[in-house]
Amino acid sequence: MLNQSDSSDDLTEPNTLDDEDEWKDVEPENVVASFVSFGGITKYGDIEEFLEDAKDNHGVDLIMIKNRHGLDTFGMIKLINFVRTQVKQGLFRLNVSPETFLEGDTYLKPVIEDDALLYSIDEIFDIAERQTHSLPNGAAKTAYSQEQIQEMLRHIDQLREQAAYYRSALQKTYLEKLELLERTVSNESSADNKRDIVPARENDNDSHYFSSYAYNDIHETMLQDTVRTDAYRDFIYDNKHLFAGKTVLDVGCGTGILSLFCAKAGATKVIAVDNSGIIEKAREIVFENGLSDTIQCLRGKIEEVTLPVKKVDIIVSEWMGYCLLYEAMLDSVIWARDHYLNANGLMIPSHATMRLSLFADDDYISDKITFWNSVYGFKMSCMRAKAYDDIVIRTVKPDAVSSRSETLLELHLHTVQKDDLNITGANFALAARQDIDQLHGFVIHFDIFFTTNQEAGISDARTSFTTGPLGPETHWQQALALIDSSKLGTTRLKANEDVHGSVDLRKGKENFRELEITINWQVAHDEQGGEVPTSLRRQTWSMR
Repeated sequence: MLNQSDSSDDLTEPNTLDDEDEWKDVEPENVVASFVSFGGITKYGDIEEFLEDAKDNHGVDLIMIKNRHGLDTFGMIKLINFVRTQVKQGLFRLNVSPETFLEGDTYLKPVIEDDALLYSIDEIFDIAERQTHSLPNGAAKTAYSQEQIQEMLRHIDQLREQAAYYRSALQKTYLEKLELLERTVSNESSADNKRDIVPARENDNDSHYFSSYAYNDIHETMLQDTVRTDAYRDFIYDNKHLFAGKTVLDVGCGTGILSLFCAKAGATKVIAVDNSGIIEKAREIVFENGLSDTIQCLRGKIEEVTLPVKKVDIIVSEWMGYCLLYEAMLDSVIWARDHYLNANGLMIPSHATMRLSLFADDDYISDKITFWNSVYGFKMSCMRAKAYDDIVIRTVKPDAVSSRSETLLELHLHTVQKDDLNITGANFALAARQDIDQLHGFVIHFDIFFTTNQEAGISDARTSFTTGPLGPETHWQQALALIDSSKLGTTRLKANEDVHGSVDLRKGKENFRELEITINWQVAHDEQGGEVPTSLRRQTWSMR
């Protein structure tokens, strides 16, 4: 056992112990050990009860991990302190792999004072030995080599992961089919017997939203968007004086890249929060970069997790969705601001604008719309049935933008409220740059600004970026609303002729993370030429 008179600093110099025997039989025999559970709540007088608690409540089988990876005394010390550290940071179900704790001396330092478990590692070895000998005919010792056993265990882990994935996929497919069946029955039933129908399962919009961010592809796309990522990095690194010694909250941290920037800029504490499975990768990334002492990763909704601090100095978040407000992540950022940001704290970014312009592109319409009129001589018009119902995300060619852009919405992140995110009657007047035979639609994009204090305005921003068609391409591209000319008729424009109108934008009726956009418009013809304004036209699009 460990000599209790040794200081914690001695644990960082393992080479000073020549033999593991020096760890044994130093504790007085009349002292009854008290093993504090990893959760820090329960104390056990028996080490085997402690081991069972670790398996049941945290998914950590110390004996199995010791045998699987052939851990020695120092390996076990690191493992125990690693688990205690992770649980202390709020992660109660662990997936332990040796690369997370074996390298370096970080986990040689005890997490709790006089940890009886560290003094009883020899007992853990004895239990592991007894369990090995208790197997039939010594199977684990003689039938296979240690290398073969470890390979089989790795294969078992892979099979478990695959089984979990297929189980989840099967459940999702079953529920989707059940929901479709219920809707079909509901639609076909008469009003008299509707009360006998089981209601369709309510969409779990949050689960779908968060699970979509659990995989690598979407984060790879965002990280490779240099317009986006460089802007955050440049603002943070160019203003290190704002971060030095400060506490930062990263809402929706993803891989943790913004948290890493803030830590490197001098933040004392960074709290990274995400409710998707990517948070596990973020923890590994933080550890891999030696920033575990600065960055703490928490899994959960920002509205539900408990932060280790009452207030933060800075909130950083990349909350923008397609068309700026798609996915409604800004709602959570506003909630975090109202509950955690100091009175003179900083929001990063600080401002955002949504902008509208005219769209005319004969080539695009030919490729995507009229193409279905005749495909190898066959009519396939049904294939374009939804073309005018939904917002299309695409990169718009600069020469297809037929007017300047005009601001529909301006957000000041230090003061904006959730009610401000619904647009009602935002007016616009857009002049055509040239004669247009047919107006095909409208383009929506957004711009983002970073300022250094709450009082600064957009004009004070030294760092900003645009997602507009005239700027460098970003992963957001642009939102395209196509006009259904078969219902609304053709809108023709002369150079410098104005299109007047208004925009309404609101959250989806069934899914608050979706958007519904309505645009009213008409052409103001030159009355001196004897023409009168065209009739008011109106169309609604969904973004889902």
